[in-house]
Amino acid sequence: GWSRPRPGPRALFDSHRFPTDGFLLLALLLYAPVGLCLLVLRVFIGVHVFLVSCALPDSVLRRFIVRVMCSVLGLLVRQSDPRLRGAGARVFIANHVTPFDHNVVSLLTSCNTPALSGAPGFICWSRGFMELGVTGSRAELVDSLKEYSAHQGNPPLLLFPEEAATNGRAGLLRFSSWPFSILDEVQPIALQVRRPLVAVSVADSSWITELLWTFFVPFTVYQVRWMPSVPRQADERIEDFALRVQEVGGCCGGWMREACRESCRGHFWMCFV
Repeated sequence: GWSRPRPGPRALFDSHRFPTDGFLLLALLLYAPVGLCLLVLRVFIGVHVFLVSCALPDSVLRRFIVRVMCSVLGLLVRQSDPRLRGAGARVFIANHVTPFDHNVVSLLTSCNTPALSGAPGFICWSRGFMELGVTGSRAELVDSLKEYSAHQGNPPLLLFPEEAATNGRAGLLRFSSWPFSILDEVQPIALQVRRPLVAVSVADSSWITELLWTFFVPFTVYQVRWMPSVPRQADERIEDFALRVQEVGGCCGGWMREACRESCRGHFWMCFV
């Protein structure tokens, strides 16, 4: 029988913010005055959320308070299988959908995401990234993260092997292997993001633009699904370990809603149909 063609890499990214459906576009225009009022109000509330998150030490209480305050900003965070959360894993592996994925996961559990790009300083810190002072190669970064993870008192790492945000609907970019060389066990996390009227994220859009659109829309729902930890097998190559984690997460229905019907082996992106 006929099989549906595999979507190309462009299907992984949204290039347009606004809907193409006429009814949805009309709804967006009618909503715009309300959205602009929400945007202005949430900018001021967002400053208070930032100050509270800076003032309180990392704890369950702080995460609860900030999570409630973020709901006023329209950021609704839900989780599936929370009993699996932080089950001994020191490295979390997640798909990448928005510039705020690491902030959302940190509302559920203590974790740190290293800054991989951008100038260090206040902006990097205020966005919730961890500065390591490493500006060289990936090998230097991995060594620094290994040293970080060796201290049991440090929170787990949250890493995004895709290294670029996708729309989270059509598939995944092929995972980079370096996040899997830090420790021999990782815990996959599946992120799904939904919002009405406009796209969740647009390719090449800045994080500040995405933040303003988050404040503009009525709400954005982040669904976080915890999956069982995956250990590295004896004598398994790092590249094979990365690929296996990607396949396990996909074929369990974790990375996407639909089940994986095709192997991603040999492709730099993985499709779900």
